[in-house]
Amino acid sequence: MTAWVFWDSGIHFLNSCSVYYVVQLVRCVLLSFVVLAFVFTLRKTALKNRVFLKGALWGLFIPVLFVGKMKFFYENRIGVRFFWWLTEMCMNHIWICWLYSCGVSVYAALLFYRRRKLKKMVAGMEKRKAGGTVVYVTKTPVTPSTIGVFRPKIVMPEAILKGYDGKELQTILLHEKTHIRLGHLLFYLLWDILRALLWLNPFLSIGTKYFREDMEEICDWVTIKRSEGKAYAYGQLLLKSMRILQAESKDFNMYATFAGDKEYQSVRQRVTRIAAYKPYKGAVAVGTLIAVMLCVAATVFWTQNVSYDRYNLIDSIVVYDMGTGTELISDGETLREAVSYDESYIYIKAESFQELIKDSTVSSENICFYCSGYYKLPGIGGGGGCGYLETADLENGILKIEYVKQENIFVRIFKMI
Repeated sequence: MTAWVFWDSGIHFLNSCSVYYVVQLVRCVLLSFVVLAFVFTLRKTALKNRVFLKGALWGLFIPVLFVGKMKFFYENRIGVRFFWWLTEMCMNHIWICWLYSCGVSVYAALLFYRRRKLKKMVAGMEKRKAGGTVVYVTKTPVTPSTIGVFRPKIVMPEAILKGYDGKELQTILLHEKTHIRLGHLLFYLLWDILRALLWLNPFLSIGTKYFREDMEEICDWVTIKRSEGKAYAYGQLLLKSMRILQAESKDFNMYATFAGDKEYQSVRQRVTRIAAYKPYKGAVAVGTLIAVMLCVAATVFWTQNVSYDRYNLIDSIVVYDMGTGTELISDGETLREAVSYDESYIYIKAESFQELIKDSTVSSENICFYCSGYYKLPGIGGGGGCGYLETADLENGILKIEYVKQENIFVRIFKMI
């Protein structure tokens, strides 16, 4: 492979990847509007007071990322009517795919930068042991928080450490440990990834506030149960922390967390939700979680089952005029009677083939037989191979020409991703 061919193949590979993924992601964006409306509606109506089920609603966004390859968009009349334009637009205007891809990269870089900046800030804080737990102490009057996914760190303002007694501090630490134990830090990371991939839906960023709010409510309920305390005392503890931090700085924003996001609509609403706490059975909560996980997994499995495979082989033969690049004969029963191929050669029944092209004008001395290939999605693929025949060689009998596969490293990579 010459340097120019390698470069040209590389550009084609990148363009194909961009089209392949953007077509899927934009479909996911369209569906995310529907799912978000569904989640917002249920969390404000039927599931308003069902804390664990309300939080589980956000799991519906996991299957959203797997719908892009569904056969529905190509083989269903409704799917073709409403979504084929998207595939056609992306294939005909590659710059749109690159624009979307750049949007994903910029959004992801911004979110990564914020996380990295916060991580560095925490790394420079003083480490202390509080209640037998290592915490990172800040003099800034901010609410306690936890950062990191694989190595979570609890950040505690010095004012809280000084203003709380041992039991109160244990409850605060239990709250932060519960966030870790329930996997909320991982959920926040996955939500950021979802926002970056589907950045075209601005309501996902708006939904971040409500997503975190629901996770916080779950954490409050689990903490109250695990601390064996009462909702009233827990609410009082929250209000006390607000008073302590407010006294430390007039600029303290009691609605902001350490990470800078507006975590709650208001402290009053959070206290109201805490006041609505009702004792629950741990087995019921765990059962709900397992049921939700099974439903999400089943939905993803079903979606994959009705989607195209990673790549799909094409058994076809198409004949081209090398002079004009136009198609002379497309695949069909009559062509198959005249032409066949195996791994090494293409076999042509000269008399039958001449009969097929007698009404076609061949402007070149060469005819190309393009065989086999693959597609990732209909219209997106390649591969295969070809053989060339000089028209002067068309004599009676069976002709055998070499079948050259056009598969290179880029094709192999594209087939596997």
